[in-house]
Amino acid sequence: MEETWASGALELLKHADSHIKLESAFDSRIAFISIDNSVETSIRTFLSLPQKKSGIKIPRKEIDEAGNSFPHMVEILFKYVPEKLFGLDDGDIEHYHRIRNQLYHNGTGLAVDERYLLAYRQIASVLLNNLFGISISHKSNESSLENLVLLYNEIESLLIQRFEENGIDTAHTYKWEAALENKILTLDDINSLTNLRMIRNEQVHSTIENIDREKVALGVELANKLINVLKL
Repeated sequence: MEETWASGALELLKHADSHIKLESAFDSRIAFISIDNSVETSIRTFLSLPQKKSGIKIPRKEIDEAGNSFPHMVEILFKYVPEKLFGLDDGDIEHYHRIRNQLYHNGTGLAVDERYLLAYRQIASVLLNNLFGISISHKSNESSLENLVLLYNEIESLLIQRFEENGIDTAHTYKWEAALENKILTLDDINSLTNLRMIRNEQVHSTIENIDREKVALGVELANKLINVLKL
């Protein structure tokens, strides 16, 4: 999709990056708020696109009723375009949006943990890529929460690709029996993927105090192994 449609969201994310580099508590708060604004702009822009651009028919009545309600816009997006949201969960966005609200309304004196900041930045970049085909993610080999977000998104993308190559419908859910029959995954791979999904969701939605570095490291390790399997 043309980059001009996503220029506003892209500009906000780049603005966030400029503050992340400064590493002060104030700049981290500004960066987090800019990331959230980028996420909201991405969603609002996509929902307002003409059908021939988005390829999705969304009743105008539902969009109008959502108004400026961020949770309602997220709900509509996940309802009508789940196939564009692989690697994401509506709970991810709502969780970080609540943190943004705390920063915005009670920002003075509040600090943003770098792990949350970078994880939300990656969620925003995944959303831009999935909705508009704009890639500004920076994957690394680090055992970090933000890298786990990107790796999981890559796995979801590869899974869809492999299923489609084998003529398996993924419109509603993954069909693991078909994955086994077509030798896309082994039973051990499916168990690893289930464990990875649990780790990913638990850590992304956790409080700062409860982020488990060992589990994040295990998740990154599982993700890299599964990516190698899916790329064979």
